[in-house]
Amino acid sequence: MMKSIKFFFLLLILSGSMMSYAQYENTSGKKPEDKKEVKRQPLQKQPRWFGGGMIGGGFGSYGGYLELSPLVGYKVTPHFHVGSRLTYIYSSYKDYYGNKQQSHTYGGSLFGRYTFLKFLYAQAEFELLSFKHFYNLPQGERYLLTNLYLGGGLYQSFGNGFATLGIFYNVLEDPNVYYPYSNPLIRIGFGFGF
Repeated sequence: MMKSIKFFFLLLILSGSMMSYAQYENTSGKKPEDKKEVKRQPLQKQPRWFGGGMIGGGFGSYGGYLELSPLVGYKVTPHFHVGSRLTYIYSSYKDYYGNKQQSHTYGGSLFGRYTFLKFLYAQAEFELLSFKHFYNLPQGERYLLTNLYLGGGLYQSFGNGFATLGIFYNVLEDPNVYYPYSNPLIRIGFGFGF
C-alpha cells in the first residue's frame, strides 16, 4: 500500500513537470486576431543640466543659523554628475555675557557625484568659505576655510527631478579652528533637470 502511494505521487510529480514543458505553436500562418501591434515610442531625451539646492538651519537655546545653498550641475553620463554650489550662512548666537553676536559666511564649492544601484550615490566636494565668527581671535577678521567633504547617501529620481539625503565628513577639518558646521554633516537636497 505504501509503495503504491509513493508511486502515485511520483507519477503526479513527473506528469506535472512534463506538462510545464508543453508549448502552443500556431502552425496556421495566420496572426491571431486579438493581438494588436504595439508602436514603439521614441525614448525622450533626458535633460543633462540640473539645478536645485537646499535650505537648512539649526536652532538652540543660545542661537542658531540659516543656510541657503543653490546649485547647478551637469550630467556627464547618466550616473556621473558634476556641479557647483553657492553657500550663504547667517548665524546669530548669544555669547558668554549674553550679548547677541552675528556672523555672515559665504563661499562656493565644486562637486562630483556618482549614482549607483539606482538609489545610492557617492560624492566628493571641495568648498571654500569666507568666514568671520565672534569666537575667532582677533575678532572682525575673515578667514578662508577650505573643506573637503567625502560621503554619500540616498538618491531618488522622479521625472526630471531628484532628491538626495547624504552624510558627509570634512577630512580637512582643523580642531583649532571654529567651523560653521561640525562633522558629520547631514544634507537634504532637491533638484530638477532643464
